[in-house]
Amino acid sequence: MVNLQGSSDGGLDMTDYSGPGVASARKSEGGFSLIELMIGVLMVAILMGIGVPSFRTMIEDQRLRAATTDLRLALNLARSEAVKRNRDVVLTPASPGTDGWGEGWTIPDPVDPNDPAILNQVHASGLTITGPASVSFNAMGRSTAAEFDVEIDSESGAAMCLQMRLDGGATALKGNCP
Repeated sequence: MVNLQGSSDGGLDMTDYSGPGVASARKSEGGFSLIELMIGVLMVAILMGIGVPSFRTMIEDQRLRAATTDLRLALNLARSEAVKRNRDVVLTPASPGTDGWGEGWTIPDPVDPNDPAILNQVHASGLTITGPASVSFNAMGRSTAAEFDVEIDSESGAAMCLQMRLDGGATALKGNCP
């Protein structure tokens, strides 16, 4: 207990009269009260409710970008291998069945198809990839087909378009292919 009476010098006397016979105003035990803990839990729940939906969108956008980058790198590798080997190199869907590019893609050995493939890429699920039946590059590094687009769509409706030019260069654009 504190004495708040005036002192001889005109100020307040802040002498502490707590002693063995006087109860202190606050217990000396540390920790949180139940109300403080509940307020903390409520604040965390509110922040999670705000953050989780945007986190899902961020993960889906990253998955879309990763698949686009992987496909662009595979196209560049096929082009590079065609120039290096001085022969046609083909990039094909991993399973040319129902899902096509959705299962992934492969670059088979152009000399002996029984040898291990130059590249076998499996891509993340939840994406739909539509494009040509295969992509072939000649010894000069040019695509043997006309210009084409590969569209990559996510489950939420977000899309990226990978546009392949005749010279073998690729450009990735956000959104559906024109």
